[in-house]
Amino acid sequence: MKLVLFFLLFPTILFAQTKQEVLSAMKKATEFFSTKASIHGGYVWNISEDFSRHYGEVPARNSQIWVQSGTPMVGMTMLDAYEATGDKFYLQVAEKAADALVLGQRPTGGWHYMIDFEPKGVQDWYKNQASKFKWGMEEQRFFNGNATFDDGNSQSATRFLLRLYVTTKNEKYKQPLLKALNFILTAQYPNGAFPQRFPLHFDYVHDDFPDYTSYYTLNDGATVTAIQVLVDAYDNLHDKKYWDAAKRAVDFLIAVQGPEDQGGWAEQYHPDTMQPVKARTHEPAGFVVRESEQVIEMLEKFYKMTGDRRYLRPIPLCLNWYDRLNKEAIEFKRPPARYYELGTNLPVYVIRTNETYEHGYGKYLWSHTPQGNNQGSSGGWDSSQVRQVVSVEPIRKEYERVKSLDAKTARAEYEKQRNWGGDSPRPDTANVANPIKAMDNRGAWITDCRVLKLDAKEKNGMNSGDFEIIKGYSTGVFVRNVSIMTAFVKGK
Repeated sequence: MKLVLFFLLFPTILFAQTKQEVLSAMKKATEFFSTKASIHGGYVWNISEDFSRHYGEVPARNSQIWVQSGTPMVGMTMLDAYEATGDKFYLQVAEKAADALVLGQRPTGGWHYMIDFEPKGVQDWYKNQASKFKWGMEEQRFFNGNATFDDGNSQSATRFLLRLYVTTKNEKYKQPLLKALNFILTAQYPNGAFPQRFPLHFDYVHDDFPDYTSYYTLNDGATVTAIQVLVDAYDNLHDKKYWDAAKRAVDFLIAVQGPEDQGGWAEQYHPDTMQPVKARTHEPAGFVVRESEQVIEMLEKFYKMTGDRRYLRPIPLCLNWYDRLNKEAIEFKRPPARYYELGTNLPVYVIRTNETYEHGYGKYLWSHTPQGNNQGSSGGWDSSQVRQVVSVEPIRKEYERVKSLDAKTARAEYEKQRNWGGDSPRPDTANVANPIKAMDNRGAWITDCRVLKLDAKEKNGMNSGDFEIIKGYSTGVFVRNVSIMTAFVKGK
């Protein structure tokens, strides 16, 4: 009885793992995933349990791999594992991912969202599948032969190749890497901005919406991730042109900050006016919290790197805007919105309607009055939704901390924090026990995967965009679990 009580009080002791057990499980999982879930060394987002259906952001062909949130992410995870273990097996898996990316690199040096190893079927896939979603997914509806900065797509592939080359000094990856870096340099506007796609095209115009892909783009990390790659390239290749390009991009961010009472940043800016501009059907013009937080983090990083306080000066203006958003949300009983209108600072709610545009795309209502969830479903809202728009105090606290550092201390902190990954999982026994317990005897994690359905067609031939849950293999779950085990091994 006492033993049972002990394990009830201290359950993690029951599942304590040795380093060798973790190494064994980690390798078994990677062997399964890299042989069963890869396509020519690359990866999608999810695969059904019977391997018959593949998914990226939209349902994928079985001949496709995903660059966006897929193959480079696995490659980086494998390099983490190689660094922690010294086992060249992980390096070989990473190299296969890199080889797949190199095969799919666009002639200009960047990458599209996905790579298809049977290109003859791609146009039919766009026509009959990828372009048929009524809501959102607009970036997946067309392909002009260019490459994209959206979702850090070309940037993540470039950064992975950079790390692989720095790790191995294998000349095989040098030219694809330099080609990718040159793509970023060539795509950059003279003022430091980046488009969403490059080379520039202006022919994706529909339903009174312009081709947004040439706009100066911060949305989904386009600019900040490009800056990060340029900084990494300078730090590791020591070519000043990468540093100069990174500084131009940060100078652009400073230049497009909002006015004194709206000191945030927008998702897209018009090249002629340098003002926020509407883009996709679900993206009105306006300042946004998420991209503004990303800019603040980049400005703080540049202060740490350079000791130049001009990079910190824009931040208080944005913090004041955050305070204003919170104050007005409570005062006027406004639920948070994603967009805030230039000049008025009114929230712009993006709400689905029952209408469609000429080509079948769902029509959103852009309203100052909430009538449902942001980009959301039908239904009302109540006062319980009225809350602060942004948790500003932790952001202000970090700004004050960084501002208090002298240049030498700031640089030392940058050097200490510089790494290829994000926040690493804690290397504790409780964390590492869970993924090991969840593995089956093949080394697979079978999990619930949230994927877009294809069988809910509406009258106009568009898919409703409903999601379904299937059992399958998730690249995200694999990366998370292997990262937890890697952190455990590294911490031992």
